[in-house]
Amino acid sequence: MSLAKQSSGNSFTITPVSDALGAEVFGLDVSSPFDSETLGIIREAFQQHHMLCFREQALEDEQLVAFSTQFGPLEVFPEKGHTKDKIEVYHVANVSLDGEHLASEDPKVVYQRNNGRWHTDSSYRYEPSLASILYGIEVLPDDAKGGETGFSNMLTAYAALPDDMKAKLEPLHQVHSYADIRRLEPSIPPMSVEERDAFPPVTHPVLRVHPDRDYQRSLYFTSNTSLEIGGMTLEEGKALHRWLVDYVSRPEFCYFHRWRKNDLVMWDNRVLLHRAIEYDFAHYRRVLRRTTIGGDKTIMGPFWPEARTAATGR
Repeated sequence: MSLAKQSSGNSFTITPVSDALGAEVFGLDVSSPFDSETLGIIREAFQQHHMLCFREQALEDEQLVAFSTQFGPLEVFPEKGHTKDKIEVYHVANVSLDGEHLASEDPKVVYQRNNGRWHTDSSYRYEPSLASILYGIEVLPDDAKGGETGFSNMLTAYAALPDDMKAKLEPLHQVHSYADIRRLEPSIPPMSVEERDAFPPVTHPVLRVHPDRDYQRSLYFTSNTSLEIGGMTLEEGKALHRWLVDYVSRPEFCYFHRWRKNDLVMWDNRVLLHRAIEYDFAHYRRVLRRTTIGGDKTIMGPFWPEARTAATGR
């Protein structure tokens, strides 16, 4: 059901797009900064729906950055000269910044192919990102196959787990390593020494606790930097990772966004996984620009004192 909103001259609607997650925002121009009331409404909707799509926007990179910084400081991207124009804006495309349609084996395109695995952006950082924002400049035609962005709700996925699986996952961690993308996609050039120093491997709990959501728990893992779960043998960890990938792909947890030109989509990396659905890279052009809202804290796991107190009351 659409919910009409009115704030300081802005009249817009927020409409859920699925039972799992997500909402569309119609009638709101994001090219200028929000007043405090509108920003509060959008923040509340983001917390409730986890993904928002602002339709029919017209943005230059500077306006995309200005919109994004209303929600927090932006990350800068680790690659030097790979798929970006300015340091806060990531060029997610199989087209160069000069407009050249890139070959499927180009490293810039291979990066996009790797994003076809379920993941959460910037999980390789010690303080992972809060949110990602993606703007559609060139998108696939309606009759083309693929090109969607899929999302999976890790709050509802955790809640639906059997109790024995919740107990099994509780003490486990996963290593998140930006360098290890090369294990999955060997054709990507090695990281520089500076990049390796800036982004060493980190480990995060597989169950994440959310203080801003009354200490709810969610799943938190990735498939685009590693395919294992730690805390068990290598083969057991790989088998559990495969099980988790299949599990979070269940339709009741997922929404797949079909892009329209000038869509602006923002999603919560704390509680959603996402993936790019493969398309014919050689035949179709696809150009999106992304910013990422940085996180400001490490991930809380089930054994943090605050989390244990919330779970046990002691």
